[in-house]
Amino acid sequence: MTISTDSAGERELRRLRTLYRALGDETRLRVIGLLAALGPMPVNQLSARVGLSQPLISWHLRILRLAGLIETQRQGREVICRLRTASFEELHEMEARLIGGTSGVGNLRAGGRQPEVSDVG
Repeated sequence: MTISTDSAGERELRRLRTLYRALGDETRLRVIGLLAALGPMPVNQLSARVGLSQPLISWHLRILRLAGLIETQRQGREVICRLRTASFEELHEMEARLIGGTSGVGNLRAGGRQPEVSDVG
C-alpha cells in the first residue's frame, strides 16, 4: 500500500492543470458547447457537426473523458457522449478557492514541495 504525501493544494493544482489542458483546445471547447446546447449525442453526430474524422474526434473525446468532463456510454453500435456537469461545478469551486487564496496552492514551492518554515527561536 502506498501512502500519498501530496497535500490538498498539490492535488488541487494537478486537477486544475488537467482540466485547463483538456479545455485548452478549440475543438474540445466546440464539443463541450455542442453537448451543452444539444444534450447527449453519438460520436458520429459530434464528428459531423465539428467537421472532423471519427478517429480525430475520438482522440479529443478521450482527452475530455480522461479529464472527467464528459462520459461515454455504448448503446448498441453507437457511443453516446454527455457532459459531466459536476466536473464543471468542481472546476468553478476550485477556481473560486484559487482566486480567493484558500486553495493551499499559494503555499507551494515550485516542484510541489511545501515551503520550509524557519525557526524563530
